[in-house]
Amino acid sequence: MAPYDPRAGSSPRDNNSGSELVSDQSPTSATKPGITARLRYRFDAALSRGPSVVISWLGFLTLAVVAVAALALTVFRLSGIDGETSSLGFFEAYWKSLLRIFDAGTFSGDTGFATRAIELVVTLAGIFIAGSLIGLIANAIDQRVEELRKGRSKVLESHHTLILGWSDRVPAIVSELVIANESTKHAAVVLVAETDKTEMEERLRDFIPDTRTTKIVCRSAEPWNLHALGLASLPLARSILVIGDGNDDNVVKTLLAIRAFRAGHADGGGNAPIVAEVVNAGTAASIESLLGEGLVTVSSEAVVAELTAQACRQRGLSAVFRELLDFDGDEMYFAPFTELVGSTYATAQLAFDRSALVGVLTADGVVTLNPAADRVLATGDQLIAVVEDDSKFLVDTTPAVGTLLPVERSAVSESPRRIVVVGWSTLGPRVIAELDEFLDQRTTVEVLLDPRLVDVAQVRDQITTHNVRFEVSEMVGGPEIVAAHAARTSFHEVIVLGYRDALPITTADTRTLLTLLAFNQVRQADDIGPVRIVAEMLDQRNAELAEATGVDDFVVSDELTSLMLAQLSERSELGQVFDDLFDREGCSIELRPAPGYGAHLATCFADVVVTASAQGHSAIGYRVVTTGQVVVNPSKRAPLALGRDDEVLVIAPAVGVGTAR
Repeated sequence: MAPYDPRAGSSPRDNNSGSELVSDQSPTSATKPGITARLRYRFDAALSRGPSVVISWLGFLTLAVVAVAALALTVFRLSGIDGETSSLGFFEAYWKSLLRIFDAGTFSGDTGFATRAIELVVTLAGIFIAGSLIGLIANAIDQRVEELRKGRSKVLESHHTLILGWSDRVPAIVSELVIANESTKHAAVVLVAETDKTEMEERLRDFIPDTRTTKIVCRSAEPWNLHALGLASLPLARSILVIGDGNDDNVVKTLLAIRAFRAGHADGGGNAPIVAEVVNAGTAASIESLLGEGLVTVSSEAVVAELTAQACRQRGLSAVFRELLDFDGDEMYFAPFTELVGSTYATAQLAFDRSALVGVLTADGVVTLNPAADRVLATGDQLIAVVEDDSKFLVDTTPAVGTLLPVERSAVSESPRRIVVVGWSTLGPRVIAELDEFLDQRTTVEVLLDPRLVDVAQVRDQITTHNVRFEVSEMVGGPEIVAAHAARTSFHEVIVLGYRDALPITTADTRTLLTLLAFNQVRQADDIGPVRIVAEMLDQRNAELAEATGVDDFVVSDELTSLMLAQLSERSELGQVFDDLFDREGCSIELRPAPGYGAHLATCFADVVVTASAQGHSAIGYRVVTTGQVVVNPSKRAPLALGRDDEVLVIAPAVGVGTAR
C-alpha cells in the first residue's frame, strides 16, 4: 500500500462510499451559520435572559446613533440646527440630537438639507429604537410589579413568626398571634405557601380587619423550597409553624427542607422552635424522633377528640380549655423569678395576686404540673401560671394571706353512666378511645349511625374498648327520631359528631344543629338532671347558632386546633403541658365540689388556694353552677362568696368517672 500523500488531495479511504467521506470531513462553509443567523441567535439568547439585557442593548444603540449624528454634524460643520446659522461643538450637537430622540417634533425647526437628513434619521431611530426601549422598560416594571404581587421578593423581617403552608385554619392562627402581639411593637407574621399571595391577603383581610401592631407578609412559593426559606428570613424567625392541611407528605418535605437549610448555613440557620401539624400519629412519632429536639407535633383530630372527651367528662371544661387556649383573656406563661429561689411551691402560689400557678419548668426543660406543695424552687426553674398577660406576671410586694379551711369529702357515685354518640367521622374512633381511657366499665357508649352515610359494620370492626362498654345502633330518620330512640333509656351526655366525610361542611353542620334542637327537647328523669351535650361544629361561624340551641358545651374543631397551634408557636414547652393534661396517668383540669376545698366558707380565693395546696392540688378558678360562669385566675384578695353547689377549678391527679359531674 502506498503511503498517504496529503498533496495528492485524497486519502487511502477515497474508495469508500461518499457518505463516509462526508462524515469524516470538517464542517464546510456551507454548513456554518451565516452572520444573519448568528446575530438572530444572539438576539434570541439575549431575549431569553429577560428584558434587562434587551434594554441595555437598545440603550447603547440609541446612544450610538446620537453619537454618530453628533459626530457627523461636528466633522462637516453643519449648521441649521434649530435655525442656528453657525455650527455646534460635539457635545452641544450630541445634546440637540438627543432631544430629537425624546421629542419627534423637535427637528421641525432645522434648516439645511444635510442637517435635516441627519436629524430625521435620529428622530426615526428615536421612534423605533427609543420607543421600543421605553416599552420594554414599562413592561419590565409591570413584570416586577407582578412578581411582587406573586410574593417572590426577599423578606427583611426579624424575630417574626414564620408560617409554612396554608389551610382554612391559618386565618384563625394569625388572628390569635395578632392578639398575642398586642404588647409588642413592630411584630410580624410571615406566611409562605403555594396559595396565591393575593388570595391569602384577601382571606386574612376578611378575617382580621385590624392587625394592630402586627405586620402580615405573604409570599407565594413551595414551603419546602430552600430558596423560599431564604426569602422568608428563616434564620431570623423566632418560631416556625408548619401547616399541612391534612397532607403529611408536605409537612415532612417542609421539615426536611428546614433541616437542609440549617445544615447549609455556617451559623446553623437559626434555632427557632418548630410546631408541625401532623395527621398520622405514626408520622408524628417518626419525625419527632428523627428530627430531634425543638420540634412539637400537633394532630388536629387528636386535639378535638381529647377536648371532646374532656368536655364530656365535666360540665364547663370546654369553656376552661377555650380560655386557656386563646390569647383573649387568660393563658399560660412561663417566667423565672430569682427572688423566689429557695421558696416552696406553696409559698410561691400566694406570691401572685392575679397569677394562678400550675407548675414548674426546670432548667433542663422538663415540665412538672402541680408539683408537691413543699417542693423548693431551684436556680433556673421557671414558674408556669395562668395570667392575663405576660406583663402582669409579677411578684406582689405583699404576699396574699389564706386560711386553711375544713373540707368535706364528696361521695363517689357508683351508678351506671350512659353516653350517646350521634354521627360519625374520622374523629369518632379518637373520641371513643379518649372516653375509654378516662372512664370505666360503669359507662356505656352507644353510637347511633345513619347507614346511608356510614358503613356501620366497618365502625363496629374498627372500635375496640378496654374499659367502657361499646354499642352501635343503626338509625334512619330525622334528628327527632334519633333523639326519641336515644331517650328510650336515660343517658347523661350526648356527643354530636358531624358527618364530615359523607356530607359537605354546611350540610353536616345543619344536621348537627337540628340534632341539638331535638336533644334539647328530650325530657328525662329528675335524678338524671340536665343532659350535657357536646357538639362538633365544623365551621366556627356556626358556633353562635349552636349556643342558641341550648348546647351546654360545643367544640369547634378547626378553631381549637388553630388556638393550640398559635399557643405552641409562642411557647413550645406548652406541648408538654397539654400532653400531661390529656394523659390519664398525668394531671388533669378538674371542676370539683366546693365543700371539698372549704370554698363555701372562704372569704377570698387565697383561702381556697391554701386549702387545695394542702391536698396536693393547685386551685386556679371556680364555677358558679347557677349561672354556669367559669372564672379563671381570680384575684386572691378579692372577696369571694361561693355556695355548696358551686365548683372549684383545680389542677390535680386525673380521676375517672366517679367524680364526673
